[in-house]
Formats: sequence, C-alpha cells, structure tokens
Amino acid sequence: MSPLNWPLLQPGRFFGLVLLWPVLEEIIFRGGLQPALAVTAWGRRSRGGVTLGNVVASLIFAGFHLFAHPPLWALAVFFPSLLFGYFRDRHDSLLSPVILHVSYNLGYYWLFGG
Repeated sequence: MSPLNWPLLQPGRFFGLVLLWPVLEEIIFRGGLQPALAVTAWGRRSRGGVTLGNVVASLIFAGFHLFAHPPLWALAVFFPSLLFGYFRDRHDSLLSPVILHVSYNLGYYWLFGG
C-alpha cells in the first residue's frame, strides 16, 4: 500500500488516474457509446431504471479494463459503470457520471495508491 501523500510525490500520475482517464472514459462510453445504443429500440429497454444500452456499454467498459487490471477487478468495474450510466440516462448529461467517476477514482487511488 502506498503512503497517503503519494499524489504529492507523483502528481502527474495522480492527475491521469483521477481526472484525465475518468473524463476520457466518460466521454467515450457515456457520451458516445451509450447514447449510440440508446437510439435503438432494444437499447432503450429499461428495468429498474437501468437501460439495456447502459448494460452493454458497462460490459464493454469492464472488458476494456481487462487490459490494465486483473480479471476480477475489471469485472468489478461493471457495477460502478452501471451507476455512472444510470445518471447519464437520468440527467441526459455527462456531468453526473464525470463527477461520480472522478470521485470514485479519487477515493480509490488516494487510499490504495496508483
């Protein structure tokens, strides 16, 4: 485990993990892929407020995390992704998922290191 001051020792890495990557991922997955899926009839199907387009985008999002994380961790990313996508659908905006994703990464990487 890294010391809690690691962001001060590696500010560029911290910036990338906490701000740059989450914003880019949200632009791609919640700003591009999820809305593209939402224009289809099946992508708009919803259960409990979660659209099928969100589920598919979240599966792909988790799949891409296999390149940088162990399989169980990459699969665990699916659940926060559903939450990010839910707020994307609910507010029709990227602001909520970006704030949530940045907050999630901030807490995780600050506490567990990069």
